[in-house]
Amino acid sequence: MSVRIATYNIKWFDDHFNEDNSLKLSGKSEKTLQAVKHVFELIDADLIAIIEAPNTTTTSGVQSTVEKLENFAQWAGLSTRKAMIGFPSGGRQEIAVLYNPDKMTLTHDPKGRFDSRSNPPFNGEFFYDTDDDDIKEVYRHYRPPLEARVDLASGDVFYIMGVHTKSKGIFNSVDQVHLERETRRNRLKLYAECAWIRRRVEDWLQEEKKFAVMGDINDGPGMDLYEMRYGRSAVELIMGELFEPDFILRNYVGRPVWTRFGWAPASARFKDRITETYVNVLIDHILASPNLPIIGEKPAKVWNPYEASDLTEHKEQFTIASDHFPVTLDLEFGS
Repeated sequence: MSVRIATYNIKWFDDHFNEDNSLKLSGKSEKTLQAVKHVFELIDADLIAIIEAPNTTTTSGVQSTVEKLENFAQWAGLSTRKAMIGFPSGGRQEIAVLYNPDKMTLTHDPKGRFDSRSNPPFNGEFFYDTDDDDIKEVYRHYRPPLEARVDLASGDVFYIMGVHTKSKGIFNSVDQVHLERETRRNRLKLYAECAWIRRRVEDWLQEEKKFAVMGDINDGPGMDLYEMRYGRSAVELIMGELFEPDFILRNYVGRPVWTRFGWAPASARFKDRITETYVNVLIDHILASPNLPIIGEKPAKVWNPYEASDLTEHKEQFTIASDHFPVTLDLEFGS
């Protein structure tokens, strides 16, 4: 049974829904929704981890991520017409999944130990020394990673973890001193979140589960000065240690290379705050366990129309839909 999984950060997707969970089918929102539909049809995935998914209101219960996404899927005529979320975020935007119920069933399957400070559930508190002062700081996920069990119609089972870790970007006006301080603080929080995710990854590896960690990790190899200071990127923290090769997660996209336009391949394009030019970055990832069955030698694809020649004619739709591009991984079960 072949399965294509995907991760896609849809920029401020909630802006295109009304508070009663219906779609805004006029003006800019209609144009964006049509573009997102077009992208979904192109990638033709069976399971899509959606980052920056529409809001859920935990107090009144009126706004529902699941209802919004399922309304979108019905309007767009998608086979991925069933939605789910895990622990809701403490603010705007969620991590969610759209999937094809004809091929699979998903169940929210959170792990971690409630009495643990080093490996608690993702909606708890994590104690971790990020600055090597022998004092453990306390961290919480703003958007708790989504852990799900996937039961396929074929009888096979695998697991996914949808993630959206701390951005290193500075989005307010600051002077150089505060820029340095905020950048360092963001990097340390990113490391703490990824160390927490890695604890769960190690549990799953010990249990010999087939799984993928997928989403916007907001980092990639060689992306900034702080990585050089700390010796590794946040992505590599999740992937694992070279000295334990059987416990290293696979990134089938491969290592990006630096070009005059930024990193290639790239899953997002951002304007540099200093040069005011666009820089390409690979920050959206699907990291697979070694036993997850893939199809072929190149099972992964970054759907970037500025890099993939077969997507050139779709540039406008991808650009309207989001400032990120989807990443897919093709799997084969039961062979």
